[in-house]
Amino acid sequence: MNKKMTLAAVAGAAAMAFAQGAVSSTFLWDGTTDTEGKVETGSDEETSGYWYDYNDANDGGASAFTFPADVEANAYDNFYGPLVEAYGGIKATITLGAGYDYPYAGIGFNIWSEGQEGVDITAWGGICLSYQSTLGFGIELGVEDEATVTEYNNYKATVAKATTVTASDFAWSKFKQGANWGKTVDQATVLAKTAAIKLKFEGTAGTSGDFLIQKVGSLGMCTASGVGIKAIAAAGSAKAMLSGRTLSFSGISSAKAEVINLQGQVVKSATVSSAMDLSSLDAGVYMLRVAGKNVKLSQKIVLE
Repeated sequence: MNKKMTLAAVAGAAAMAFAQGAVSSTFLWDGTTDTEGKVETGSDEETSGYWYDYNDANDGGASAFTFPADVEANAYDNFYGPLVEAYGGIKATITLGAGYDYPYAGIGFNIWSEGQEGVDITAWGGICLSYQSTLGFGIELGVEDEATVTEYNNYKATVAKATTVTASDFAWSKFKQGANWGKTVDQATVLAKTAAIKLKFEGTAGTSGDFLIQKVGSLGMCTASGVGIKAIAAAGSAKAMLSGRTLSFSGISSAKAEVINLQGQVVKSATVSSAMDLSSLDAGVYMLRVAGKNVKLSQKIVLE
């Protein structure tokens, strides 16, 4: 799903994409609730958002991931869906191999579609992660037609290793290009035509480590959802329940609830007291966000 396109084809596809819509101003992928292995970015393209992995094999390298042996692809040849459903995120061992001077391997998702058209992600403000890893790695902005735009010297932010699941924010100011190679380009240009978000492991051949990617989102979203419905419910203090088109709450005395569509727009809001009637909304996927005194939670909801 990591396809290359000619510049002319990319430009045409991007123009069509923008004519159809734009990415959400915020997004959050949560491996503890996802079952598809797909990031909802606001794109209406069916091929958008699916996780994939890549490595240095085309450069003669031997870097590779080893995934849990008890997970298999489903009937639709989707491996990441069963993986995140089983482990609450993307879990693997990474081994950097010999054969290429700069070993690498990574996982990523295409923002608009598998064609890797560039879209404007400036409004995200940055990227957040909730993760655990015995190795440090990088968050890379895969720009449209990177061979021409950056000559593969993409903007990256450095992620430190973490022995326990850690939520961190990486504002755009933390993303830098490498020095003295590739093509230097201003960040605004890159943010306006980013095609993919990649989590990339690089280093010395023979290096090995384990990781779990639990959440990926726009700036602040991983922290905002860190005290989610599941965690609060476990403490017995609060619950949010969807029954048909009625959203009800318990254990929340004072808070504001917002229902947000995939374009990042607030389509319903109310002060939490009893229930919210969502019958006026179209069928689809939405994000529920509740914030108030001692309450902060976020969860994906699906209206049928």
